[in-house]
Amino acid sequence: MSRTGTARGAAGWGALLVVALGLAFWLGSATPVRNVRPDGDRLGPQSGQAVAEYLAAARASLGAAPAGERRWALLSPAAEWTPDEVWTRAAGLDRVGRVLVRVRIPGVQTPTAAVAPGQSREGVAAVNELAALAMPGLVAPGARGDAIARVTASRLRAGVPAVVGVVVWGTGDALRAVAGRPGVRSVQVLPRDGARFGVSALLPSYTDTVTPGPDDRPVPAR
Repeated sequence: MSRTGTARGAAGWGALLVVALGLAFWLGSATPVRNVRPDGDRLGPQSGQAVAEYLAAARASLGAAPAGERRWALLSPAAEWTPDEVWTRAAGLDRVGRVLVRVRIPGVQTPTAAVAPGQSREGVAAVNELAALAMPGLVAPGARGDAIARVTASRLRAGVPAVVGVVVWGTGDALRAVAGRPGVRSVQVLPRDGARFGVSALLPSYTDTVTPGPDDRPVPAR
């Protein structure tokens, strides 16, 4: 193939990727999820909350979920998942509403992206790319923020496991089945079909209390 043909082919694939990612955002846009709210319904722990307290509350909410009624819930992994693991863990549920993505870097506070993957395996597979595209808008302005955005996007595109939470829609019975799967740390269920609710991640690194980690190390080059 000529260089011109190669360039056109690459441009074509790039255009298809843009369309696919845009479609994934559009398909998930109707999911009634916001980021953290100080009051009202919420999924995920509150800042400063004891992890044991949150896990106990999540277990109670899962046990109280009606067997055949659908509710929004937050799946929290024991360790970061890949997009393929999200699809496997969420099998049997009606919907994946949002995927929370964060690249863990020791000594560096990194942002969490809430990605709407749509309702297909292809959309879920694109979660790392969608999160990488969002990173520049989630960091603080300045050289350190730019470096964090650059290295997190690079690691996401390299396939690093980075999923720290998944907002899903399913029946109580289906959610309880998911809670028993390997790698699932907790499942918290909303008590009702809330139209709007806050979301925060139970990071795998949270063991005692929900507090930000240190931000005192240089950002790695890659």
